[in-house]
Amino acid sequence: MQDMLQQTAEGDLFKVKINDVGLRRVKMRRLDPQWRTASYAGDSVDGFILEIFADGVTGLGGTAAHPRSTPAAALEAELRGPVSAALVGASPLSGNGIREAIKKSNVRPRALLAADLALHDLVGKLASLPCHALWGGALRPRVTIVRMVGIKPPQDLVAHVGTLVEQGYRHLKVKVGTGIAEDAARLGALRGAFGEALWIGVDANGAYTPEEALELSRALEPYGVSWLEQPIDYGDLDGLARLTAESAIPVMADQSVVDVASALRLCQRRAAHIVSIKATKMGSLDECRRVYEICRSFGVRVHMGGVAAPAVVDVAQAQLAASLPDIEEECEVGEFLGLEGDPVSGVVLRNEQIELGSAAGWGVRLLKP
Repeated sequence: MQDMLQQTAEGDLFKVKINDVGLRRVKMRRLDPQWRTASYAGDSVDGFILEIFADGVTGLGGTAAHPRSTPAAALEAELRGPVSAALVGASPLSGNGIREAIKKSNVRPRALLAADLALHDLVGKLASLPCHALWGGALRPRVTIVRMVGIKPPQDLVAHVGTLVEQGYRHLKVKVGTGIAEDAARLGALRGAFGEALWIGVDANGAYTPEEALELSRALEPYGVSWLEQPIDYGDLDGLARLTAESAIPVMADQSVVDVASALRLCQRRAAHIVSIKATKMGSLDECRRVYEICRSFGVRVHMGGVAAPAVVDVAQAQLAASLPDIEEECEVGEFLGLEGDPVSGVVLRNEQIELGSAAGWGVRLLKP
């Protein structure tokens, strides 16, 4: 590292090249083996750590497979193939060019993301700066974590949430979508057990028709729900627009917005009160920022969503969220906490928040296999 800093001082940083790439695949078991949503179920997550090496400095990125959109074998093939090919031999200061080269190979966003995060980490370390400083700096030193809770019967849900509350977590996203009466019973049970101590959003993962979603909104309104996420089919903008106009609970779009173009279409239609941005579905932090700016210009609120993945993904999203002035305070940047076997360490947690710190890059490290 000292040699690298000396090169930087001498103006030779532009001569640095990425000379190798490493990939680690790890099976991370969910602490909740009964995890399920309205769209899928699973007791584990296939995570990937991408390392890029440049003259003794290592950039760390990560991603994860998804049982519906991104199979693990296909993701690994893309990371070992076109993603690695675009990285090796390139300058780490040519991140935009590398990203464009990867995009032209038509890899999935989750494959692109691993390279994007590794490049940010490497440049941050070369500059001896935390990544958020590369975007102008964090506006707050910590980010509040929203924990996800899978679909469960009411009494099991109360017990599971009780464990999270004992651990200090008060902000929750509760998965629903098995029927309006059942969903209302879940929220009623939580409020009955914990009162107003919990901040709650709900996610139906496209389980309902627009008419059913409006009925669900009315049924959940007495329980102080902060938002209703993606309750109808992902491609039904007409339905989302009707629901947004009539729902007493703010409607949040997730899978309906995957890039700048889809964000613009949704905002023009006024088809959501809130948009969830996720690095895994958008492929890069820059695309998240672009979607954020579009939503902001239309007066649409923006939430930092999340997925189960290695901790480096959550840390990256936390740093991004902390640098955006109008993003929602509550962020889904803690799903690594619901997994065991995460190969990444060094995340600083305090009072259900991630502390950003001032360490170079993402400020995390890779554990030995």
